[in-house]
Amino acid sequence: MFEGVYFEFPKLSFLLFVFLACENLCPLRIPMLYFPHIERFSGVGVKSPAWMWIAKWLMIAFLIVAIMSPVREIPQTPRFEGYATLIVVDRVDEDVRNNIKRFIALRPHDKIALYLPETIKIPLTFDHTALLKMVNQLPDISQSSSVDYTIKDFLINEKYPWIVIVSPHPKAFIHSLPPQIERSIAPVQGWEQWMASEDKNHKPLPIRLPLPALEYFYFYPLFLAFLAMVVYLYGRNQKGVT
Repeated sequence: MFEGVYFEFPKLSFLLFVFLACENLCPLRIPMLYFPHIERFSGVGVKSPAWMWIAKWLMIAFLIVAIMSPVREIPQTPRFEGYATLIVVDRVDEDVRNNIKRFIALRPHDKIALYLPETIKIPLTFDHTALLKMVNQLPDISQSSSVDYTIKDFLINEKYPWIVIVSPHPKAFIHSLPPQIERSIAPVQGWEQWMASEDKNHKPLPIRLPLPALEYFYFYPLFLAFLAMVVYLYGRNQKGVT
């Protein structure tokens, strides 16, 4: 349960020596809980039992441990920021569907959209499972009738836009592509080699993680210190105990 726990402020352990020094050196003024000289409070009475001495020092020790703040780092999953990828096609058949599905599976960190002019417009999404189901349901389309000018709507305000053209005639799309947006043309042959190359050139960018998240355990020694204090006060209130 406490594996990997360490103290956030370990140097505060010196407080224990302060208590030990005061126990032996500080002159008695009032019967305070944290510097008790039980045997000197009164010349008459019963000497305090050993369990009260143990309760007193357990209270002090657990309080110091709580102040030292035992913590454990919470493991954080690395996060990556992918591209906003728009797949543009001008036809749909079994080969195109399979290639698109392999490409989607290769880009788990990307938001992906699919666009076939005047026919299919699937907006950017991180839900690749739903996207793959939609790709499976695409009807066979021999060729899009024309190319319209709405591609820019998919990538507006995106940080890392990327257009992937899957077409034997990619030049038909050039005039409709937004300027200054990175684009790649998928070849008709050698799809696997092209995917490996593009995946290498468009790796997701790691997101800088904030300071490590900490899990705090100070309440455990604090609770034990409270219990030890209750036991000690109970003993102090017993008649005749000094």
